[in-house]
Amino acid sequence: MKKVSLLVSTGNLGDNIIEEGSFYEGVKRDIDCFAADAGTADAGPTFLGADKPHNPIEWEEHDLELLLVESRKKGVPMIVGSCSTTGTDRAVDLYADIIRRLARKHKLPPFKMCRIYSQISKKELASRIEKGDIEPLGAPYELTQQVLDETTNVTASMGVDQIIHALEQGAQVILAGRACDDAVLAAYPIFKGFPKGISLHMGKAAECASLVCWPQMIKESIIATVYEDSFTIEPMHPKQRATPHSVAAHSMYERTDSFTQAVPGGILDMRNSEYIADTDRITRVRNSIFRPSPDGTYKVKLEGAGEAGYRVYHLVGIRDTRAIEHIDLILEDTKRKVSEIIGESRKGQYQLFFHVYGRNAIMKDIEPIKETASHEVAIVIEVVSKDEELATTVAKCAKFRFFYMSYPGQMNSSGGSVALLTDEPLYPKNKCYKWTIDHLLRLENPLDEKIFRFSFETVGE
Repeated sequence: MKKVSLLVSTGNLGDNIIEEGSFYEGVKRDIDCFAADAGTADAGPTFLGADKPHNPIEWEEHDLELLLVESRKKGVPMIVGSCSTTGTDRAVDLYADIIRRLARKHKLPPFKMCRIYSQISKKELASRIEKGDIEPLGAPYELTQQVLDETTNVTASMGVDQIIHALEQGAQVILAGRACDDAVLAAYPIFKGFPKGISLHMGKAAECASLVCWPQMIKESIIATVYEDSFTIEPMHPKQRATPHSVAAHSMYERTDSFTQAVPGGILDMRNSEYIADTDRITRVRNSIFRPSPDGTYKVKLEGAGEAGYRVYHLVGIRDTRAIEHIDLILEDTKRKVSEIIGESRKGQYQLFFHVYGRNAIMKDIEPIKETASHEVAIVIEVVSKDEELATTVAKCAKFRFFYMSYPGQMNSSGGSVALLTDEPLYPKNKCYKWTIDHLLRLENPLDEKIFRFSFETVGE
């Protein structure tokens, strides 16, 4: 039966390390391609905005070494998408340097490597704005020159087409800039002629490697095999199982619509997908379809981030159920007093946030549990300002006010309900960044050379 098998060992290459036991178990099988996603927007806008690495370099090298050495032994492609979390040009070049160094270390025979860059200049985006080629996606506003001025770095998320182009040119190691997670895995089977819908759904299900299986484990390897009419998921860790439940659940993971996935050029339609247990450890999926955009357009997602200013934190702990019961009143009063003390003239120069851990720090206003049963809560005071000294002053002021809070039923004098982890403000290493661009860019050609740039070279002795 015609098929291709991919070894998928991590859903975020370099963020912690691949577990070698299940990886080498997978290497024993007939593998046609090694593929790994290395990026995420879950890390927040700081790393894209500052263009700094998210992971320790030794973790990046560990994972890349496993994939490179074993893929070259088998003579099959190795594909990595969204290099070093953000997929900026710097990140792609970082991975390329690592690959060259590893090739020398292991004295690997020559192979063709492709770097696909997807970082876009703001000048180029300004011209696309003038042409009317950009529209909002998650952002509640149009992309304007003012937004571009507030942005430091922008990437476009490539689909399968750009990776397939590299494969068609004979690339055996592909290092891609920002890429759709599913495309990193789906590109090879589509390149080999397998259905686009089946391949994209495989990419969606397998993008986080062992997280598609049960019980949950991270950085364990799985094998995803694509056939003409279906795909299968099989874990390499002996204690994991890929069940219809686990595969279906991960297929719906991170979706606003559980049954469709937007991709460049169309959507992956999973409304009629069937999840079938081949064995107690292997699940097969059928009937997934790719539907081209009704208007024939090809759009890619733009991600951009820029500086918001400096960020300063303080931590306050409260252990008084009466205070916790009236925490909203206390927070409102604290904000009011801080505003009075800092002064009206500087009101618009800072932002003050309270994150109440133990109440609704995670889900904020959409938290369904309205009454806090905990006997203690932690309040993270966060201040953002272009002026670091002002941010520090506001954070100190807010911390101080918690020692003198007043609330109904209070039974203690000043400070009796408050505890501090430290009296020192906390300063993150990087400045504060914000997402500025979450838009779609329409392309006439998926290989638009001003958006996606290719560089081929021969690596190895």
